[in-house]
Amino acid sequence: MDNPSHELNAGATKQLAFIYREDGQIERSAAEHERIAAESTDPELSREALLVAGELYDEANVLADAARVYDQYVTAYPRPLEIALETRSRLAEIFKDESKYERYYAELNEIVSADRDAGEERTDRSRYLAAGAGLVLAEQTYKVFDELQLTQPFDINLAEKQRRMDIAMEAFENLVAYEVAEITAAATFYIAEIYQEFSVSLLESERPAGLSEAEKIDYEMVIEEEAYPFEESAIEIHQKNFELLATGIFNTWVQKSMDQLAEIMPGRYAKDEISSGFIGSFQMYAYREPIAPLTVPEDHIVAQRPSAGADSQTDEATANVAESGAEESR
Repeated sequence: MDNPSHELNAGATKQLAFIYREDGQIERSAAEHERIAAESTDPELSREALLVAGELYDEANVLADAARVYDQYVTAYPRPLEIALETRSRLAEIFKDESKYERYYAELNEIVSADRDAGEERTDRSRYLAAGAGLVLAEQTYKVFDELQLTQPFDINLAEKQRRMDIAMEAFENLVAYEVAEITAAATFYIAEIYQEFSVSLLESERPAGLSEAEKIDYEMVIEEEAYPFEESAIEIHQKNFELLATGIFNTWVQKSMDQLAEIMPGRYAKDEISSGFIGSFQMYAYREPIAPLTVPEDHIVAQRPSAGADSQTDEATANVAESGAEESR
């Protein structure tokens, strides 16, 4: 049975929401939109009103209410997928700005999971948002890996460093599957940096006490021999980003790899030459760049990656720049 008074109240609420917004009373308009969302019997109207309420609170810089409403929205309306992920992305930004990092990373994980489980509902935009969230999460694994120094007892810390290395490697290698050029370039940069960091950690590791002069010399030779293949892998992988210039792709991560090559091999990659204002077309072509395998001598006994992980990916074609799915909206 129709309820005329209810319909009148609903109409009045909509009018108030509109009047407040036109009058610049953004926060009051947001509150009225919340009321519409709560009272409407039309699910689509409720969804739209709730989203607008969050956006208006956001516009009014009432971030506590914006976060509250956004959180309510993504919980109640996981579909349409793109809108839900865009909303989670903004919610994550709010938590980051407020230094609520636990909730920030939780939202990023939700974005990655929602896109992964979306099946045929996945879109270029959902992939792009998930790839960006995945990159931030992978960067945390790199920080955990990077912060561990190879002090004594060497064997225990080496095993832990290798464990963290494998976790970070897997996180970045998984990003390649998104086929988002910028994210793949970032993953390539970080994988090279993982190898470089491991090499540097070996060279700067704490030496055991009680060695004779002859033993110290032998130990230094062994450490240098162990560190060298990791630096070579770092150079090889950074070069993969450098090679993207020939395809017309240039972004922050390509530049970072160029800068690192200039640091590692200044004779071959002069920084004033490779950073001389190349503009290029900042195109977001989708491509898959395989990760170079780590080549370690068979008698390598000190520092060897425990698991092959994604090294099987190295048989894929190099620099496969594809135009399919190339346009990525922001």
